[in-house]
Amino acid sequence: MIEGKAKVFWLHGVSRSGVHRALSDSKRSIYYRRTFRQALVIVSVIATSTLVVAAYLSDGKTQSYTVGVALALTIVLYMLLRKSCRLIAESPAELLDERLLEIRNQAYYVAYQMLAFSVGLLVSFIWMASRFDVRLLQPNQLTPLVLAFVMLGALLPNMIVAWMLPSEEHL
Repeated sequence: MIEGKAKVFWLHGVSRSGVHRALSDSKRSIYYRRTFRQALVIVSVIATSTLVVAAYLSDGKTQSYTVGVALALTIVLYMLLRKSCRLIAESPAELLDERLLEIRNQAYYVAYQMLAFSVGLLVSFIWMASRFDVRLLQPNQLTPLVLAFVMLGALLPNMIVAWMLPSEEHL
């Protein structure tokens, strides 16, 4: 293990100093309240669902504006969720203690179960539709759906950590 303070974990998108700063922050911030984190999770679900709904809008201009706004909102919510969870979901194992490591691992386990279920459900729908010669997706619908799936994959671990962590109002 390298003990350098400037080490950057590129695959995780964090640095050693950034994780230490986030974990040792003792300010009374609204970001660390459970109700705020849960509200972020709910708004993230709505924003990601908006990407899915946008795939089925018939007007191309309305669809592109809706996708743009929903995607921008989802990215902002991702950054806020990262901050409110103190980078726990992105941190490598060597920077977390046993309790935080268990929370992170459990969040990833649940997130990937949810993603696997979603993919299985989607494949089942597509397979059933092909059996009955029904075309579910048009070419212009693929981009919003792929963006929703990618953002869901990025958001889910943070969403689960945000929902599981206790409130820090006692600070």
